[in-house]
Amino acid sequence: MTSKIPWLVTATAITGTVILSIVYWPQLPEKVASHFGAGGQPNGWMSKGAFVTFNIVLQLGLAVVMFGTGVLSRMLPTSMLNIPNREYWLADERREQTLAETESMLGWIGAGTAVFLLIIFWLVFEANAGEDRTLNATAFWIATVAFIVGLLVYCFVKVAKYYRVPDRG
Repeated sequence: MTSKIPWLVTATAITGTVILSIVYWPQLPEKVASHFGAGGQPNGWMSKGAFVTFNIVLQLGLAVVMFGTGVLSRMLPTSMLNIPNREYWLADERREQTLAETESMLGWIGAGTAVFLLIIFWLVFEANAGEDRTLNATAFWIATVAFIVGLLVYCFVKVAKYYRVPDRG
């Protein structure tokens, strides 16, 4: 990967999840609201320990999948890699650059997702620390829409390059 920034962002989000878990642990009830309806009302529950463990494992698992997929792509034969104009972009003279860009893209997507999850975990911790355990639905939807729009724009911009094959004239 050309940049260590996605790794640092992801590590920071994982660390943030651990810190939130430690800070909120004493405030959490034994039965934690872990799922909420569209209006922010709780409709699913977990034990406090399972909830905190799930959050941390999810963050770690996401990092392994996103960064691992980038590394794994270098080991796969070209026939197993699915990008537009694969023959051109994965030709021997361009393969390393294309795979480095793919690895970087997956790293950034993983970093963005880790930050999004950190925000969601914080909102859920806040809801459970409150009296009525209601999730701040407005903040949840703003974060979710921002994440999805950002992800779509980022992927469109990054992948659009591969739909074009430069003129060799």
